Amino acid sequence: MHAILGLPQLSTRSDAVTVSVATSLREVEALRSVWSSFAVTDIDSDIDYFMTVVGNDDQIIEPHVLLIRRAADHDLLVVARLQKLTLPLRLGYSVLGEITLRALIISFDGILGSQGRADEDLVFSCLRQSLKKGKADIVLMRNVDVGGDRYAAALASTARLLRGCGQPASHRWVADIPGSFDEFLENRSSKTRKKLRWHDRALRKNFENGLQLRLFKRPEEMEELCRDMQAIASCSYQGGLGVGFSGTSIERALIRLGLAKGWHRTWILYLDGRPVSFWTGLAYGNTFFVGTPGFDPNFAKDSVGRFTMLRMVEDLCADSDISRLDFGQGDAEYKSSFGRDVRLEREILLISARPLTMFLMMTHSLFSVVNNQARKLAVKSKWVRHLKALWRRSKAPTAQSQPVSEL
Repeated sequence: MHAILGLPQLSTRSDAVTVSVATSLREVEALRSVWSSFAVTDIDSDIDYFMTVVGNDDQIIEPHVLLIRRAADHDLLVVARLQKLTLPLRLGYSVLGEITLRALIISFDGILGSQGRADEDLVFSCLRQSLKKGKADIVLMRNVDVGGDRYAAALASTARLLRGCGQPASHRWVADIPGSFDEFLENRSSKTRKKLRWHDRALRKNFENGLQLRLFKRPEEMEELCRDMQAIASCSYQGGLGVGFSGTSIERALIRLGLAKGWHRTWILYLDGRPVSFWTGLAYGNTFFVGTPGFDPNFAKDSVGRFTMLRMVEDLCADSDISRLDFGQGDAEYKSSFGRDVRLEREILLISARPLTMFLMMTHSLFSVVNNQARKLAVKSKWVRHLKALWRRSKAPTAQSQPVSEL
């Protein structure tokens, strides 16, 4: 297979195991038929999505997809990229400095074909080989279930000194999508259902014919979609934090791909012709993966973000192909209100045994440990939510006197 694919060989653990690596888009494309034989559960590890990211992100140096073939067992595929990664040295909300390293970043759920701990151990052994050969300074894997074989194999693969420390754990929030919107609301308390319906009626009454909700999912709608999303994001706190939609080349490329593939959907709410709120995401398999939403803080009192989210859920309930809504990680109130906590996740950081890299990552780990401990203490205090709201408010370019926790 190595000769057929024309991929460079990374290492051979034994005569029964051959590891090859695709380091160009042409070589990744040569893997398409092999790739399609694996079950892909996260869109981040889809071959077309992956190639679009690699081809449009200036920080990415090259793909680094490992094909692990075994004579007496099933194959494995590791979806990864080599990337220039900047890690901030944060103390609270302040950034005191940053370090830049070459990182081998594994896509979400990017170990394809794994059937248990033995497979995970083999993959991390191969990733350690990449570090030893100097391909990267660190291996980074995000959103790893702390209770799963993958996390345990990562910890067992190397000494504690060669692992990043202090990465905070985050909850993954998902919601089951039933066959109707009424069924979705049945899981909420009577008080919550009444409150949601009251807000909906109030918004419709206040704006009457000036209220319009549009669903964007066709390729020809892309320019209008990007224009109106950017108008909303530019005045939201998400935009001020640099995590909302900003119209970068990679964002536009992924939207273009998603619209062409039938994955992308965005709901935008207009009041008197003005775009004020959007929810966006990608449908892949039976799951709808939510992106970063945005709303105009001038309309926070009208609950425009929640209104738009519920219309999104209503449409998803009518889609027989979607049975799961993935809100992702985080502590936003809407995630715990409408989703359920399915697992605890944490980043994995494996470090090469080079003195400078070890020193830089020890510094980063020290900041991470301090921030993580401070966060645990602060969560117990009532003023934390108020402080976070004030900080987010300061990041919104306009309407800074308005509340920003409306979602």
